[in-house]
Amino acid sequence: MKQYRYSLSPGSRKHKVLIEDESGDEIAQIDRTVLRNCERRNTYSYTSAQGRIVKLGLKKRKFRDMNISKYILQTDQGEMVFKERPGSNLLHFRVDGKIDGRFLSIEEDWAGDMEVYYHGRHVATVKEDVAARETLILSDPQFDGESLPFSIVVLMYFMFKLYKREPWQMADMLS
Repeated sequence: MKQYRYSLSPGSRKHKVLIEDESGDEIAQIDRTVLRNCERRNTYSYTSAQGRIVKLGLKKRKFRDMNISKYILQTDQGEMVFKERPGSNLLHFRVDGKIDGRFLSIEEDWAGDMEVYYHGRHVATVKEDVAARETLILSDPQFDGESLPFSIVVLMYFMFKLYKREPWQMADMLS
């Protein structure tokens, strides 16, 4: 498994969250953004080192769907919707969706980490080390900073922390 981590951009006035690999090279940058029909405060963009942009936002809720969150993912190929699985979302975070006809499932495990399954195969784990004040992404070697599933994993962790109602330094630093 490859290892990546979230880090803050050093020395800038406007804070940015960076995704770095094991050697400290920048893989991508995360910023707040705006997406139609999404909550302004909970919408993020992922910009890879090659310039690929992926946006993910929490869809504005209506009264009839207050218990089930939907997430809008926008890429250069179009928009996709991911949503929480009814029933299981009451105990743990669980979001499902499809990318290119393949099923993607993101869920919380019993240890409180975020596990990602793509087409029935475990491909990533995101875990926070509170003592070291860092968040790590352990990813399958076939997914790199340019792959769509990897960018979804990175962005969905912001929604995971929102679901758990836990403060997270990285999300708080983005303006």
